[in-house]
Amino acid sequence: MVYNIYMANKTERLSIRLTPEQDILLHRAAEARGESTNAYVLRNAVGAAQSDLADLRVFVADENAWLEIESSLCQPVTFTSEMVKLLTTPSVLEK
Repeated sequence: MVYNIYMANKTERLSIRLTPEQDILLHRAAEARGESTNAYVLRNAVGAAQSDLADLRVFVADENAWLEIESSLCQPVTFTSEMVKLLTTPSVLEK
């Protein structure tokens, strides 16, 4: 068995209230994956939290840097032949 973050020394607790339907759903999903309900909920909650945090971006820039960024964003878009092909060719989902 490979050691991972889910096997680390756990000292914190999380308590949540569920409807009976939510409880049944979580138990069934965990069972289908061969996991305990706690392991299933923890794995999915941690994955969702990592995904949510990865989407956040913080930009720190002084006024001159911000003006340069803003100027770049205001420039007209230049379409290369590759970009035109990408935007006009049907995707595999459209074929």
